[in-house]
Amino acid sequence: MRVTAVGTSGGLPTSQYGTSCVYLSLFGDQILFDCGEGTLQRLMRYDASPNVDAVFISHFYADHTLGLPGLVQALEMNEREQPLDIYAPEQRTERVDEMIEGAYEWPSYSINVSGYDADEPAIRTDDYTVRAFSTPYTEHSHGFVVREADKREFLPETAQELGLDPGPAYGKLQNGQSVEADDGTTVEPADVLSEPEPGRKLVYTGDTRPTPDVVDAASDASLLIYSAMFTQEQAERARSTGHSTATEAAQVALESGSDRLWLTHISPRHEGEEETLETRARDEFDGEVTAVRDGDTTVLTQD
Repeated sequence: MRVTAVGTSGGLPTSQYGTSCVYLSLFGDQILFDCGEGTLQRLMRYDASPNVDAVFISHFYADHTLGLPGLVQALEMNEREQPLDIYAPEQRTERVDEMIEGAYEWPSYSINVSGYDADEPAIRTDDYTVRAFSTPYTEHSHGFVVREADKREFLPETAQELGLDPGPAYGKLQNGQSVEADDGTTVEPADVLSEPEPGRKLVYTGDTRPTPDVVDAASDASLLIYSAMFTQEQAERARSTGHSTATEAAQVALESGSDRLWLTHISPRHEGEEETLETRARDEFDGEVTAVRDGDTTVLTQD
């Protein structure tokens, strides 16, 4: 799992930083969470390929969506052939169509626009899932949870104890098939696998206030990417605009048991005050805290 902060400015771009976008590369797939103005150029600048497989839009404010038409057009000009999946709140899928058609024209490659909700994963593979969770920012705003499948190791010693010799039976068990031992008993895959070890978990909140639902969605996150637009001195403005402070982001990280915290969607008024945001957050949360800026990258490793 490689994660890159592509756009980290909140509300408006600045001369240095673009608006909301996070790039995720995992198991050969490439996903964008939000696609703010100028996303295409910054993807190329930060070694994060614009040839993505899927784009998730958290809500339809301009600082989270204006880069989408340019990305679609660039892929057309690069003669893309494989489909592009775009996920939006189920009540807002028509806006995706309008943005693409209004800015350019429908491309020659396929675009699959899907509406997500908070009940079922939008993406489910053998390796990971992506699901949305509701946030209180707008009527239809969401964050996203990327959860790697639990890991279970094959235990050859246990297989031998159950009367199985190394060979084809081991391969079948590892592929999820039951086999028959020499004594006629049936051995199920679960009989020779270790206890499940939780996979890595990435949580991107989009714009939000701290709520119990957000804390629940972020539970045990390997990395929590939280929209922390203001310092605590601007707490009243954060509340009135539906955003959060760095202190509130840290409180969510603490209550959710997250391992690491990325502060993003930083107001232009706090550009140059990243250390202050980090310090305030560390007063509440003793895990690793970073006020990320465009181009910051990390790799989430399996413990």
